[in-house]
Amino acid sequence: MLKFNKIYKEYDTPILGPLSLDIKKNSFVSILGSSGAGKSTLLRLASNIIKPTSGSVEYLNNEKPNIGFVFQDPTLLPWRSVIDNVLLPAELTSENKKLSKQKAYFWLSKVGLEGKENSLPNQLSGGQKMRVSIARAMVQDCSLLLMDEPFAALDEVTRNKLEDDLLDIWEKNKLTVLFVTHSVTEAVYLAERVLVMSSSPGKILDDVVITEKRSRDDSQQSSEFFSKINYLTNILKKENNE
Repeated sequence: MLKFNKIYKEYDTPILGPLSLDIKKNSFVSILGSSGAGKSTLLRLASNIIKPTSGSVEYLNNEKPNIGFVFQDPTLLPWRSVIDNVLLPAELTSENKKLSKQKAYFWLSKVGLEGKENSLPNQLSGGQKMRVSIARAMVQDCSLLLMDEPFAALDEVTRNKLEDDLLDIWEKNKLTVLFVTHSVTEAVYLAERVLVMSSSPGKILDDVVITEKRSRDDSQQSSEFFSKINYLTNILKKENNE
């Protein structure tokens, strides 16, 4: 789906790389690292929002996929209703209005916001605002979903529910997901693969495959699941202490 070829990014100082990385189609990849590791920069390079200083980003069959981007802040326009916020990308790309509206209602239903279409953002909880943001990303028929710490500001119960909903969306829609997080447990729970990044400039410290079955019940979690959490935590601790 996505290939980073010796990418390097700098502004006044080096931010990221050089690094090379392949992201398989339909995979779920979490990205861990301390602040300043270049995680958000990596997502912006993947989306073509910014260009690398050197190196290249390649897409499957050299065709840029439909990309959805979900940020930590839902970035909703406060004067627009829920449905109109979801429709914004379609308006910017001049899509068929009738079809776009059908898609918007469909995705609001899928993220559990049926009946909230005409609400304003200030009438929604934090979790509901994030659901609107996810629906807005999905209404573009995206095949590559980029998520930059989307659940960081939410309480644990809401966060867990949205994580499970996200997994359901990923599996049913055959998405490729790049998911930035500071939470090791979240990274291991969600992903098939976890990338650990160093800081200043960001490089790949480790690339860990997750094969354990997901479960919210701690009693059903395997020893390997907790072993991966401990392993990744120790890598981050070592990196932050150096």
